[in-house]
Parts: sequence; C-alpha cells; structure tokens
Amino acid sequence: MSERDKNIDWELAARVLSGEADEIDNGLLEQWLNADDANEQEWERIKESWNKGGNALFVQQTDTETAWQNVRRFSVDEVTDHAQRSRYFHSGRVLAMAASLILMLGLSWFFLLKPQGQKSDLIVSNTTREEMVLSDGSKITLNNRSRFLCQQPFSAEERTVQLEGEGFFDIEGNREWPFVIQTDDVTIRVTGTKFNVRAYPNLDVTEVAVLEGRVEVVPPSGDELIVLTGGQTAWFDKKSRMFSIRESTDPNLLSWITRQIRFDETPLEEVTETLERVYDANIQLADEALGGQKLTARFSDNSLDFVLEVVCTTFNLETKREGETIFLSAGNE
Repeated sequence: MSERDKNIDWELAARVLSGEADEIDNGLLEQWLNADDANEQEWERIKESWNKGGNALFVQQTDTETAWQNVRRFSVDEVTDHAQRSRYFHSGRVLAMAASLILMLGLSWFFLLKPQGQKSDLIVSNTTREEMVLSDGSKITLNNRSRFLCQQPFSAEERTVQLEGEGFFDIEGNREWPFVIQTDDVTIRVTGTKFNVRAYPNLDVTEVAVLEGRVEVVPPSGDELIVLTGGQTAWFDKKSRMFSIRESTDPNLLSWITRQIRFDETPLEEVTETLERVYDANIQLADEALGGQKLTARFSDNSLDFVLEVVCTTFNLETKREGETIFLSAGNE
C-alpha cells in the first residue's frame, strides 16, 4: 500500500465534513477508508476534532498558493502527487476549511496522527484568545492578536518557541530540558514555572512577569542576564535597550484571562490601559487631564460596554466611537 493510501487528502476531508462533497468525493473517501483498517479509526478522530472545533482557530487566506503551502506544513503526507492535488484546488473556501481542519487537529494533538519521529510546525495566528497544550504537557494561553510558532514534538535538546504578542505560560518542569521563548527583543529561558510575557511589536516595552519559579531573561546583545523569581516583573525598554525590575503589583496582570478586574484608586489613564488589554479595544481620553482621576471598582466577567458605563457614570463622561476607537470625554454638566 502506498503512503498516499495511508494518509487522507485534507481538502477532501474538509469538503466531506462541511457538507460540500459530491458523489466522487464520497467515493474517494470510501476508497481511502477501505484501503486500511487504521484509516477508519483515524477518520473517527478527525470527525471528533471537527465536531469539537467550534472554538478552534480558523485561518483566513487570500493567496491560495500561500495557503496551500501553510496547509502542507501540517499535512501528514509530505509528498503529495501534484496532479491529484490540482484536481481539488478549485475552491479557495474549501482550501481555507482544509487549513482550519488541520489547525484544529494541531490544537488537539495533531502530531499524534503522524508517524513517530516526524515533526511539524505548529503555527498559531489568532484574533481571539487561544489555549493549547504542547507535546511536553506545557499549557499556553495566547491573548488577542498574538502569533506563536514552535516545532512539535520538541527536540531532545530544548523546547524552543517563538512569540509575538502576549502569552501566559504554564511550563512542565524539567531541569534537563529547558524551555526557551524567543521574542523580537528578548530571549526567555526556564525549566518549569508560570509566567506572563507581553511582547507586542507596537509597544515600546517588552514585559515578563513571573508568578512562580525562576525565569532568565536575556536581551539580543546577550551580554546581560536577568534572573526573575515569583512576584517579580522585568521591563525591557526597546529604545534605551535597558532593563528595569520591580515587584509585581498589578492586580490585573492576568485579567485578560480571568476577566476579574480590580481597581483601587487607580488613575483613569491606567484604567483605560487595562481595559484595552482585557477587551482588545482602543480607548482614548479626549482630554489628558482626565487621566489623573482615580477609580475604585470591581468587575467580574462583565462586558466592555458595562464597564465603560460604570466609568462614565462615576466621572460624568461620555463615550464616542469613531471606527475602532472609543473616546472618553467630559460630559455636559
């Protein structure tokens, strides 16, 4: 039996699962299922992942050739016959669904479907919060508009990932198997701990906050090593290329995950920064003088509109939306 008989055509799978398959597609699926007893078990796993994939990552592609290359990164069959592949390359929508299917399997231990020893790139680019479990058991939660890249399963030498954006890391401990996070500005090295990394390219500072354990942070120059322990936060200023370390005092460090927000005499300027982080919003104060007013409040899994209503009522403010931006300004007396 050929390797192609062992591995499913992902575009075919997407068409069948989405209800867009024709008689030829159904016949090809039946032929593949009959080729090997193991194929029926694999198909059941694929259907289960699809049915549970309502909150999984969907990929939006505009360049179909690029999309196909991205799909191939996750394909079990790395050598696909070009002529057969072209037969199913007519629908960009089906291609996007095929990519979505494979990515859903990626977030559901897609590498278990691969022969032992093979590796695949796990690439996540999200617009909403995403959670995943890696091959070593480490748990990663990504905030909005983050990008994450790693190879699965990890190599025997170290567990290396790349991050652009914000992520909370709960790393399985192993002193002999370091976990390394690479960002544009710093490299973070741990053996097992819980910490949060905020490394958006549009921000002037990269932030590493440690909840438990020990974390090493190294700038691009490599000539300085910062060691953080639980309760400490390091800020790397991209302009000055300098580190500053403080005790972690922000009660809303993980509010973007928990949706539990606490303000204690917090300046309105900091309030808006927290709300931007939690709700992935752009909030601006129309008058800088408003930034010094202080808010004391508690919120638990409330909507942004509700929180803004409380803020506006407290300080007699009004909201105005212009495109993606929310402006807060002094209301009429």
